[in-house]
Amino acid sequence: MALKKQERQALILDILAREVVDSQEGLMHHLQNAGIDVTQATVSRDIKEMRIVRRADATGRPRYQVMSDASVVDTAHVQEVFAETAVSITRVEFMTIVKTTQGNGNRLAAIIDDANIPEVVATLAGHNTIYVTSPSVTAAEKLAADFDNWMQ
Repeated sequence: MALKKQERQALILDILAREVVDSQEGLMHHLQNAGIDVTQATVSRDIKEMRIVRRADATGRPRYQVMSDASVVDTAHVQEVFAETAVSITRVEFMTIVKTTQGNGNRLAAIIDDANIPEVVATLAGHNTIYVTSPSVTAAEKLAADFDNWMQ
C-alpha cells in the first residue's frame, strides 16, 4: 500500500519511537512489515527532510533519532560535539572536509547546519565524513582554523 508523504513520515516517527532502528534498510524493513511499499530513495529523502540522524542513544547503542526542533544551536554546543567527534580536517579551496568517528558524520553536520555559522553555506554528510562548503576560500580558511581549534 502507498501512503501519502505525511502519513508515511508519521509512521516513521512512530516506528522510531517504538523500535531501535540503526539503518535505512532497517527502517525500510519496518515500513514493509507494516505493508507500506517504499523505495530506499524515498526513505533517504524522508530521513533528510525529517532531520533524522544516526547517533548513540542513552545506552550507547547507535540508532536513528530525530534532531530537536531548536532553530539555532549555540557555538559552544557545536564546539563540544566537534571536540568529541571530529578526527581530522582538510581544506581544499572553498571546501572543508571533516572526518569524524564512526557514525557521527550526519549528527555533526546537522549541528553545524543548525548553528548558522556565516562561513558555512551547506554541509553534505556521510557516515564519518562531512563536506562543508563555504562561500569563499577566505571563509573556508577561517572555518578550517576554527574547526582546528575546536578539535583541541
